[in-house]
Amino acid sequence: MIAVKVSEKSIRRLSHYARCLRLAKIRGESIITSQELATNCGISSAAVRRDLSIYGEFGKQGSGYKVDDLLVNIENILGTTDPPSVIIVGAGSIGCALMISGLAGTAGYTYDSIFDNDPAKIGRYCGEKQIRPIDEISEVIRDKKEVIAVIAVSSGSGQDALEMLVDAGCNAILSFALEPLKAPDNVEVRYVEVSTELDVLTHSMRRKERVN
Repeated sequence: MIAVKVSEKSIRRLSHYARCLRLAKIRGESIITSQELATNCGISSAAVRRDLSIYGEFGKQGSGYKVDDLLVNIENILGTTDPPSVIIVGAGSIGCALMISGLAGTAGYTYDSIFDNDPAKIGRYCGEKQIRPIDEISEVIRDKKEVIAVIAVSSGSGQDALEMLVDAGCNAILSFALEPLKAPDNVEVRYVEVSTELDVLTHSMRRKERVN
């Protein structure tokens, strides 16, 4: 079951709850209250109760939730019980760092493969994965059906990478490229924008300084 209409902020919080619940499972916890979940996630208990009450199927409020059941419900809402494969385009510093660090602690996402167009890199390894030539992407996307592509190419190459992915049939892209990318309406593009997050943190820090 995937929610039809939920705000992006709620989806982000649900994803955060899922991560906290996975950690609770590792600690051996079987029951968790909304207050404990809020404390573990660094989110207000009111926001937790509000998010969970949208669906009304997580158990009795006040007596705690079964960690396993709550996690399954949230993953059903997010659609991550059977997550798509993730590929990386660009075997430079960022791409290889992502591949080596992996995706442990997520809903089961894994990096399926990494690609580059530099002949000097093809055949080498990033972590446990061998770097593949860029022209093999179409084959992977065709075989996997559902693929999220991470663009981690050098500055100025992002649009070319996106167009290549779109032509191969990929419609979900996460970009580390600094430049804004133009994509067809049926292709979802999200950005990892470190500069924006730094701006938000700087604004918050300076605002607190002015208040104090």
